[in-house]
Amino acid sequence: MITAYVKPTNRCNVGCTHCYLPEAVRADKRRMSDDILVTTAQFVAKMQERGRHSGAHVLWHGGEPLVLPAEWYYRAGEILDRELPGHTESMQTSLIPLREEHVELLATRLGGFVGSSVDFSQRQIKGSVDEYHRLWMKKVDMARKAGIEIIAGVVPTTREIGREAEMVKWFVDRDFGAFNIDRYNAYGTYFDDRPSNRQHSQFLIGLFDALMDEMKRTGVAPLVGASRASITGVLYGVGGDRWGGTCMSDFIVVEPDGALNNCPDKASFEESFGNVVDGFDEFAKNRFRRKWIKHQALTHKESYCFSCENQHFCQSGCPITPNGSAHGEDECSGYHSYLAHVRRFVSTPEGEALANAYLNQSGRAKLLEQATVYVSEPSGACAA
Repeated sequence: MITAYVKPTNRCNVGCTHCYLPEAVRADKRRMSDDILVTTAQFVAKMQERGRHSGAHVLWHGGEPLVLPAEWYYRAGEILDRELPGHTESMQTSLIPLREEHVELLATRLGGFVGSSVDFSQRQIKGSVDEYHRLWMKKVDMARKAGIEIIAGVVPTTREIGREAEMVKWFVDRDFGAFNIDRYNAYGTYFDDRPSNRQHSQFLIGLFDALMDEMKRTGVAPLVGASRASITGVLYGVGGDRWGGTCMSDFIVVEPDGALNNCPDKASFEESFGNVVDGFDEFAKNRFRRKWIKHQALTHKESYCFSCENQHFCQSGCPITPNGSAHGEDECSGYHSYLAHVRRFVSTPEGEALANAYLNQSGRAKLLEQATVYVSEPSGACAA
């Protein structure tokens, strides 16, 4: 499956400390033209054909996609239906600019699911996270009235470490059947509240334990991409989320002017990999793209990766996350201490049964399918 992060605009009216877009980029009000969108659809179709992929998924991204009116997406949808038949679409948004005109779009054109980032420390209104949450939930409720399912995404900072059970309860109390955890990446920049790899492992351990506690207590817990993928990896050797991806070859990021990259977190900090108007062949042979594909497959791995019990499904994790002490980190980019925790948990019959019950929660197949769309590798998502 080709995943195309199509950015109709980079403009965003919601400020987040972890945003991978520089402030000047977020202030740019330019939007993608119809001509660039047509060329983008043709480009993705060619990428799908050349790679013999089973399909193409267009993820409307940004910036903040909902700063554009619904009519823009209806017109864009007509173009995609014509030029990229059989594709699917979704959207990643803060939800804050949601208006009634967007609700029908989300319910019909986008299949009744939307990904939305929510934060527990970075975003505030009048100095209050609670005020921000109230506004965000107001938008969630607006969408839910039309039957739209919101798949929330969280980028944990150092301030969220130790609050994992509180966060799970927050989502459960508000009837979220799924949410995702995105890595706080700092490619090309620096954030003082970004967790180290070991701290991120610590957060994932706390989250996993909170979800398993919820399963013990009620038999149901929110579906979380990182938690699910760690279980499938450890038990069955099947990666997912940040483990074992092929994003450098199968993802495409298209800027409003048609400029290309293969990762939304990198796009604003390195030279473009060309432009859709130059065609897929030029993009395929671009030396920067080829370098990143090689990096994901080979040079991102360190010597310890090849003897690690997780290497067959981990494949060294996210290729833009520094991999261990040689690159200034305190743990590998596969979050070994977290995976070791999961491995210990499932080593008992009771733990394995509970983990499998979490994977196989009945009646939630459609939600599970949609939740994986927003595990992105984007918020920056990977998700993003």
